[in-house]
Amino acid sequence: MKKNSFFSYLASTLLLVGFFLFLQLKKTPDSAKENQEKEIADEKSIQFEIKAELEDSEKNFEQTKLTDEAKEIPSEKESLTKQQVPFVIQAPFGNWKEADFQNACEEASIVMAMGWIKGEKEISPEKAGKRILEIVDFENKNFGYSTDNDIFDLEKIFKEYFNHQNVLVKNNADIENIKTEIQKGNIVIVPVFGQALKNPNFTQPGPIAHMLVILGYDPTTKEFITNDPGTRKGAGYRYGENLLFAAVWEYPSGKNLPLPPKAGEMAKRLISISK
Repeated sequence: MKKNSFFSYLASTLLLVGFFLFLQLKKTPDSAKENQEKEIADEKSIQFEIKAELEDSEKNFEQTKLTDEAKEIPSEKESLTKQQVPFVIQAPFGNWKEADFQNACEEASIVMAMGWIKGEKEISPEKAGKRILEIVDFENKNFGYSTDNDIFDLEKIFKEYFNHQNVLVKNNADIENIKTEIQKGNIVIVPVFGQALKNPNFTQPGPIAHMLVILGYDPTTKEFITNDPGTRKGAGYRYGENLLFAAVWEYPSGKNLPLPPKAGEMAKRLISISK
């Protein structure tokens, strides 16, 4: 009887253990499936976050690119401005040793300005030489000299000899005054300390008193575009804006060449010409 009870107890225990193992085996695949699904969901979530970050980065990059491009493109107000001014060298036939032409940078600048006013595309050496000497003759008769002429002399020549009244003298000029006149469609004549221009085409060390026409401005390169009568390569010659303005100097009129200016004694004056 005891033997039968033992076998009954053993059988019951085995059944319970088997049932427990069955339940565990049944639960394990479901648990593994849940874990796998959770891992997939987490992976998708990470991928979504990475994609979102990449999209944000691309948007930020494009926005930054557009902003940078906008900064690089000059505004309409600051776009390149250039007038078509016929070029004249002050010694049209290379006769630099003749005093009238050696000192004719002022007269040549006036000839170029008047050519622009009249709409001339070019001025032949013959016409340039003749016009320069005519202005020299007017200067000698009215001023008593023609070697060097200041901005006020030029104003009189425009108004009295050419009867052109659309000129404006600017005292205590600054670099923005020049840019403003150029943006208005005017041209500007400036007196300068020629040696400070460091133009390699000048007979070195360059002239002391010199004059040239500013006909344009390039905001991209920050250069003034000039017609410099002091060299045959002066048509459309570019000077850095700071270099040119630093050289601006209202030298005195007279029969004799002036001495080089001293630091701090370079009056800034210009004359603006409009049609």
